[in-house]
Amino acid sequence: MGVLGLLMRPSELVALVKLKKQIGVWKRRSAAQEKDADWEFCFDMLNKVSRSFAIVIEQLGDELRNAICVFYLVLRGLDTVEDDMAIDNATKARLLLSFHDMIEEEGWDLHYGYKDEKVLLEEFDRVVRAYRSLKPQYRATIKDITRRMAEGMQKFTEMEVTKVAEYDLYCHYVAGLVGIGLSQLFSGSGLEDQGIAQDEALSNHMGLFLQKTNIIRDFLEDHEDYNEETDTRRVFWPKQIWGKYTDKLENFTFGKNQEQAVACLNHMVTDALRHLPYSIEYLSNISDEQNFLFCAIPQVMAAHTLALCYANPNVFKGKIRKNLGECRNTHPVKIRKGLSAKLMLETTDMQATLSILEDAIDSLADKISPTDPSARETIEKVQLCRDLITQGRRSSSPSSKVAHTWHQESAKATAWLAEQCTVPLLVLLFGITAAVDVPQAMGSAWWQSEAVPAKLGPVHVWLTSLALLFYSVSLALLTRGVALSWCKALSAAQLAMAAAEVVLSPVVGLSVVVQALPKLLLAAMLPSCSKQRHARQLFAKQQAAMGNRRVLRPRPIKADKSY
Repeated sequence: MGVLGLLMRPSELVALVKLKKQIGVWKRRSAAQEKDADWEFCFDMLNKVSRSFAIVIEQLGDELRNAICVFYLVLRGLDTVEDDMAIDNATKARLLLSFHDMIEEEGWDLHYGYKDEKVLLEEFDRVVRAYRSLKPQYRATIKDITRRMAEGMQKFTEMEVTKVAEYDLYCHYVAGLVGIGLSQLFSGSGLEDQGIAQDEALSNHMGLFLQKTNIIRDFLEDHEDYNEETDTRRVFWPKQIWGKYTDKLENFTFGKNQEQAVACLNHMVTDALRHLPYSIEYLSNISDEQNFLFCAIPQVMAAHTLALCYANPNVFKGKIRKNLGECRNTHPVKIRKGLSAKLMLETTDMQATLSILEDAIDSLADKISPTDPSARETIEKVQLCRDLITQGRRSSSPSSKVAHTWHQESAKATAWLAEQCTVPLLVLLFGITAAVDVPQAMGSAWWQSEAVPAKLGPVHVWLTSLALLFYSVSLALLTRGVALSWCKALSAAQLAMAAAEVVLSPVVGLSVVVQALPKLLLAAMLPSCSKQRHARQLFAKQQAAMGNRRVLRPRPIKADKSY
């Protein structure tokens, strides 16, 4: 279905090809930097243990690229120890709490984890040598964040996540600290203002948004990672949320109790949404283009993943594969590769990022049901995100203000139509009608063809004239972006004309069906053009149905030190 899906979405196929070329450019730029065997190992492992982060890391400049590569691998090694359910708690505690000191010592390694992570730990002395070659300010940040993260991980080996505050604290230790560390690396490089590193609250929210998205998506995989010796599971959803819907989380696995499971899922997604406004604020403070792309791309991916998970019962389904202690869901909920490529290529600056985030928010809002237990809170979070996106546009450059006007909406609608190939197909059908049907109706066909019977002549002329009028008017309306509300009517008209041509055609058999196919395809694509407007209308109806007509005003984001 992957290849067929790409063929049905040509723009995503093109995006994949373009992204592959762009990745090649980044890799060649990275390869141009002189590296010894240790650095070659580090970047090779980076691509193996996390290809998605490797892509955004390799597009960075030389200095930050190396520092963040080592930062990621050190924390990945630490995370591998924490994730290994086969390590007893006493040993795990000792390893975690001493990890930040061990990265200063050459010649040590560990034998835990699975597959590529196992290789990483077994040859960790190479990462240590790369770490020791970094500038002092980078080493200080990496060591400090490793220590703080290890202490937090150790704390949660001895306690369960039950309250939302504990959930936030756990995510702070395993992801928020990553955001804080990255901000310190950015400021340490001189590419960003010191304020980026000093505002730890915003950096923390960036990490929490990514981590909570992963925890929501990976529910089944984590839950099924069971340690028989300790009789424990990897459960990160807080009982304060899921306890409202069930007494045991296993009641949600593999499609059981789907209605309650989806309601709980929506509550979790709503909780994650509260971090997105802070992420928007953080991104608006990044000045370096490469640093911005490094931060923005994972955020837009997470936003679209979160929108895909919302009200999606497939989060609780899948196929679990256990091999050598590793537990994996081979059929997780995830965005298409082609869409991922498009998102990466389109994330070019703050304005483009705001538009992509808005698309994700619209997609999620389209699925909100007024009967959902957390619908009111979800709508409030969605509205706040929309208000902050609007505020972000207005507070940016003059060009961004223009982008928020009617012309921007028109361009967005036109792009959507082009995505569905509606306009090109209209042009093609108009050309065929003008070049083939018109001469035939006038009795002066320039090719060898059966003559149109005299009794059908006026009918054929009438249908041809109607088709020309329909295609020209449709093209004029659609390319101007003002026909979204008419798309269903245009589709019905196209279906009626296609049916009339089939019924009244003087030619019978396969040829008339072949002639009708592109017209039926056009009729099928036209309704999709109204999707964006339908999403906005549905969201407004949801607000009215719930009595929530209040519009949240954009407001400054205050520092949050809850962690």
